[in-house]
Amino acid sequence: MSLSRFYLPTTAWQPDTLTLSWDEAAHCARVLRRQVGDAVEVFDGAGRVAQAEITSVSKTSVSLRITDLLQHAPLPHRIHLLPAMIKAEPFEWLLEKAVELGATSIQPILTERTVVHLSGEHLEKKMGKWQRHMIESAKQCHTPFVTRLEKPRPFAQVLADLPAGMLKILPALSEHSRTLHDITAGFQEACIAIGPEGDFTPGEERLAQENGFIPVTLGPLILRAETATVSALAVLGHEFGKTEKPSC
Repeated sequence: MSLSRFYLPTTAWQPDTLTLSWDEAAHCARVLRRQVGDAVEVFDGAGRVAQAEITSVSKTSVSLRITDLLQHAPLPHRIHLLPAMIKAEPFEWLLEKAVELGATSIQPILTERTVVHLSGEHLEKKMGKWQRHMIESAKQCHTPFVTRLEKPRPFAQVLADLPAGMLKILPALSEHSRTLHDITAGFQEACIAIGPEGDFTPGEERLAQENGFIPVTLGPLILRAETATVSALAVLGHEFGKTEKPSC
């Protein structure tokens, strides 16, 4: 049986002891009713995973002694996701699945057809909620990594700031679209731009292609934004994986 997993940010780790607080402590002590002497697993979302033994439990914290420590190497490939902001529930589902499928980073984008606009305190609250959803997803699927999440930005600004040298992918229903299998050779890093409900405008598609994005097909059917995201991540991860040697 797998151990219960808990998240602790990198900045809170100590060489031999760990302390869970707030939500993680409550989940450990009150929800799961873990007690002194129980073994648990703790991860920092950046590849570090510890097996630990509970040494004390209070109302606000759980102290742990590290018994084993492992640092996982990052995936050989890196996939950056540029999803347009969509409605709350599908967007949260998208974030969870992106973590499960090993996305390196997520940069939400604001497009001409974006209907969800957040700012100020509302945006900060949403960012916190999204981050919690992603951590829970990492706990459940036992990945040692939590995808990096950025604040939403206008699509044109994001395009202008993208570094050179990576594969840039734009899922599109077009006669000029290519398959992911045809374009991944020689790359270990890619970004995928996914449009909102109603997709990108023709002008945005042109702008993306002017910035090096290649139209690709995900099949003959029109997919919802969150479905297109999962499909693209899964297929691209598979194509990258075919050229990578298994780690020892």
